[in-house]
Amino acid sequence: MSENKDETSQDASPPEGFDDDRTRLLDTYRQWKRTQPSELPNQRLPDKQKIPELSCPPPQDFFQFDRRGADFRHQDLRNANFQEAYLPGADFEGADLRGANFHGANLRSTRFHQSQLAWANFTQADLIWADFQQADLRGTVFRHSTLRGATLVRVQAQGTDFSFTDCSHVEFRESDLSEADFQQANLNGASFLNAKTATTNFQESQGLEQKTIHQQPPSSSDSFFS
Repeated sequence: MSENKDETSQDASPPEGFDDDRTRLLDTYRQWKRTQPSELPNQRLPDKQKIPELSCPPPQDFFQFDRRGADFRHQDLRNANFQEAYLPGADFEGADLRGANFHGANLRSTRFHQSQLAWANFTQADLIWADFQQADLRGTVFRHSTLRGATLVRVQAQGTDFSFTDCSHVEFRESDLSEADFQQANLNGASFLNAKTATTNFQESQGLEQKTIHQQPPSSSDSFFS
């Protein structure tokens, strides 16, 4: 009986080299598995959900940035922070600055030609001789800023806040100032030739003479304000 048990135990033991073969098979299976598509669904967001992230970069911080004549032309600077920046003579032509913060910034002789500045904040900013020609200033806040001698020709400034602002000698020619607020603003020497001011608030403004305001009647053929 003992001999039969020994034979049975010997038959039950793995053959020589079995462990090596098993290891090779497992390795082969793992390599094959890595080449197969994942069974889990693709976790990447659909393209339509990525669009806002790609088109709306994180806000950039230029707090107290100091660079005379800086070049920001045609850059995407939405919601950027330029608070207390020193940027006299800077060029923002064609830049997208919607929602940007220029509170207390020095922007003398800065160029914002054809820039998008809707909802931007220029509170207490120095904008003497700044150029805003053909800029989008809808809902922009200039409260308590200095715009003396600035050029705001053909701008879209519907609902813009110019209250308590020094707008002396500013040229608003052919601009849309519908619903804009010039309450207690300094308008000495300002020009509103052919500007849309029928619904503009000039309450308690200084230096404004009605005879100097030549309103431009609304026109559906005006492509600039369409």
